[in-house]
Amino acid sequence: VSVSSTAEAEVATFAAPKCPLNAEAQLLAARDAILRASEAGISRQQIRTLLPRGEEQILIPPDETWTGGIMQLYRACLPLTRDLLRSVGRARAEDGAQPSVREQRIDKSGVDGEALLVAEAKAAKLDASAFVQPSIENQRIIEEVSEAAGPRLVIMVNPQFRDADDTLDFLASKAGFLGQLGGFLGGKAQFTQKMENLGFQETFSLQEFVVTGTQVRIYLSYPYRWQIYAPSDVDEPAVKLGECDTRPDYNIIAECLAANKIEPKLFRDLQRGKPLIQGAIEVFYEDLIDGDGKSLAAANN
Repeated sequence: VSVSSTAEAEVATFAAPKCPLNAEAQLLAARDAILRASEAGISRQQIRTLLPRGEEQILIPPDETWTGGIMQLYRACLPLTRDLLRSVGRARAEDGAQPSVREQRIDKSGVDGEALLVAEAKAAKLDASAFVQPSIENQRIIEEVSEAAGPRLVIMVNPQFRDADDTLDFLASKAGFLGQLGGFLGGKAQFTQKMENLGFQETFSLQEFVVTGTQVRIYLSYPYRWQIYAPSDVDEPAVKLGECDTRPDYNIIAECLAANKIEPKLFRDLQRGKPLIQGAIEVFYEDLIDGDGKSLAAANN
């Protein structure tokens, strides 16, 4: 889907939004990205978020550190999705009225942590639906809801498939028997292709992982480029490592840290190496890639 003239003007005029550092900021950032995309005509959206955990609502990646598994993730993702639908609904309504939100579990087993939330507004055209942690197994339901929704907003929140491809995904992308085998064994290529055919587009993403001993967050907010950040070692906002048009590559982020001589956090805590601050970053992610987003170093080897 092409970016609207309004969105293009905004990109040309304003810098990309800063990386959200807490649960409230993430909610507002996701809402704003969804609204910008919706105004540009994107009614099928996919978002990925960090999840608030504990009384302090610290943002944590939805990974294996959640000992309660998928259901613990669901209990964190469900209220986040409900709050997001309400916030989007209030912003879209002329009178600022909050929509009513109802929940329907769609996991047959009851333990797969999937649901459909429907936000009903005063004006039916502003109704919106959101799938909580949808999986490949519920492709048919996603198709049915998308067809019934027409031009109304449908969002997938934290889908249960990986961003990175593996061998199964390579097989699943093939036609014929190999594609069927890859899909049956867990490859996501055919499913993601179907979602793309339905018009789903990633409009917001906040993800976190550790790269060579340094915590890193990658951030996408429609219609801006991907941003790469790391927590600062001093009292300043997150340190920006760069930006790019496609999802940032783990290995190139590692190249960026190495090019700036940034040691792992453990060593920096022991006063070994320079602190990770914005002034220490002289080589940015975009300096290390070609026009296709590939590593220049890898191309030269």
